Amino acid sequence: MIRLDDLYSFMESSFDYLLVAGEDEQIVHVSAILARDSLGGEASFAGRKLDGILAADSLATFHSAMAQARAGNRAIAVLSAARGDARPVPLKAGYGKTDSGGIFVFFGNKLNALRSHKEWERTERVKELTCLYDVAEWIEVSESISEFFSELPRYLAPGMLYPDEAVVYSVYQGIEYGQKPSSNNYLSVHLVIGDRDKGEIRVGYHDEERKLLPEEQRMLDEIARMLNLALDRKELKENLVSKQREEAEFKKHLEALEREIAERTRQVEEQKQKLQVVNSYLDRVKGGWEESRATLETMFKAIPDDVVLIDPHRTVVMTNRDDVQPGTYCYHSFFGRERPCEDCRLARIMRDKSPVTLTMKHDNKFLEVHALPVYNKDHEVDGIMEFYRDVTLEKTYEQQLQQADKLASLGQLVSGIGHEINNPNQFIRGNVKILKQALEDMLPIIDEYQRAHPDLKVAKLNYDFFRKHIMTLIDDMDRGSTRIKGIVEGLRTFARKDEGLLVDTIEMNTLIEAGARLVQNEVHKHADIALELAEGLPAFTGNAQKIEQVLVNLLVNAGQAMRDDVRGLITVRTRAEDGDVVFEVEDNGVGMNEKTVKQIFDPFFTTKRAKGGTGLGLAIVYRIVEEHGGAISVKSKQGAGTIFVARFPAKGAARQGASMPAKPAAQPDAGSQPPAKGSS
Repeated sequence: MIRLDDLYSFMESSFDYLLVAGEDEQIVHVSAILARDSLGGEASFAGRKLDGILAADSLATFHSAMAQARAGNRAIAVLSAARGDARPVPLKAGYGKTDSGGIFVFFGNKLNALRSHKEWERTERVKELTCLYDVAEWIEVSESISEFFSELPRYLAPGMLYPDEAVVYSVYQGIEYGQKPSSNNYLSVHLVIGDRDKGEIRVGYHDEERKLLPEEQRMLDEIARMLNLALDRKELKENLVSKQREEAEFKKHLEALEREIAERTRQVEEQKQKLQVVNSYLDRVKGGWEESRATLETMFKAIPDDVVLIDPHRTVVMTNRDDVQPGTYCYHSFFGRERPCEDCRLARIMRDKSPVTLTMKHDNKFLEVHALPVYNKDHEVDGIMEFYRDVTLEKTYEQQLQQADKLASLGQLVSGIGHEINNPNQFIRGNVKILKQALEDMLPIIDEYQRAHPDLKVAKLNYDFFRKHIMTLIDDMDRGSTRIKGIVEGLRTFARKDEGLLVDTIEMNTLIEAGARLVQNEVHKHADIALELAEGLPAFTGNAQKIEQVLVNLLVNAGQAMRDDVRGLITVRTRAEDGDVVFEVEDNGVGMNEKTVKQIFDPFFTTKRAKGGTGLGLAIVYRIVEEHGGAISVKSKQGAGTIFVARFPAKGAARQGASMPAKPAAQPDAGSQPPAKGSS
């Protein structure tokens, strides 16, 4: 490894003058010749600071050179001793890192031409020429005129006498760069390209005591002359690039317009083809069309179902629906689809040449579809005629009948099963009580025995473990048998179709207000109840207690369906409709998926099994509504909520007061309610 002393000796063999300083500006080494010629001939300067041996102006050049050398740039410092009796010496500057830290190396040769003040001026001229070279190089490599002027101070300031204090300001084509000198102590030059004055460069100092040299003005003039030519070329290049960019953008825009024109042309051709399809049909039936047109239109309009004539290309030729225009695709006009249906009737009829009848679901509706082939004069299928009938109501009644039949069959089984389960469960409940009482009497005796026999085991278990858990096991058995009893009682209630006479006069609004008060305390934990009760509802005959049970059950279920993070709202509405009294229970809770909706009235189906639900509540609700000759349905959407609609026949019954428009009823006052009762 080379020692620093050996390095200094090597450099002194090549350079007359050598000065080495650390990062802290403390002198590490000075050559003997430099000490003798410029620093007064002292024996050693090691350990002294630069500011202790250099003049203020000379120290400023050292600071500037050190910053440039640290950044890896070329740099020159002018050494002038603070004593003032030695001539200035220009030194090149370099920077390196050692094990003990960074060092700055200032070096140069002893030249007779530099032993005068003129020689120092030449050193400044070298700085100016270096600055001129750097600016010329930067104007060529900079990406744009804006980038050049933004970075110009970094290249121009080193050419000044006090580079660290120099301030560079420029303005070009009205855009300003850099910082203006705060005083009038500056040099300036105008940038003239062609015959136009396009800007100005100013270089100076905030401190008016700093001198500006004539050589610096000459340097600035040379830079201006060089920049006038370079900026002219730069502008031409940028204008060319800008023009090329504009041409590319124009070309891209033109291509986009061409694509749009092509797309519009394609759409026009499609419309044209659709019109040609319609015209071709009109041409085929032209002979007898005028005579039968009015009759045919009247027949189409008179048909209560939706009717449509479709050609082999799935295009609507004629329909009795006012919102569908001929020439459109049938799958788009009738079903809002972007492509043909998977079970396309046209394709089946074109293949099998026979009518098709099926039931399909669309937008929560069930449609019964009859599709008939239409033949041309050559007895080939030339299209189809489709009839759409809304059978949603029939499907609903069919599902309700299936549900009623299912419940009726299950009810016959429930009575016997409940009896068979209840008898052994009574034995369990009675025996559990006896066991519990026996253990309570026996355990103190066994405790006393165990103290004398620490190794005692019961049922192969350590007595301490047995003693700690036996009563918990007995309590679990008691709760389990009690739960079985509750399920059996629910089964009996479900199976007891004829329990209670339907002899009460039911005024639905009064019953709803009472039921809302009953559940207010329990439901209020999760949601508010709003009543929108229509006035003038007809009264009807039924069982008030059972209908109230229906309402309470639906309200409690709605309260339990609310989200935990948002307070919910349950709305109860009543209305008279087609001779029926209708009430709705709507909530904005979590909702149900389609599979759950289909099973919601099935006995023992529950989504709250972990919370003790038996799955009988809504099955009993369904049975009660059925006993009154009514019907109940449910609609739900996940994340949006659920609505139950119950209908009770009341044709020919008396009105509940005067006939008035429906209006929302006030919500019951929670502060005046009796304690809430749970749903059955």
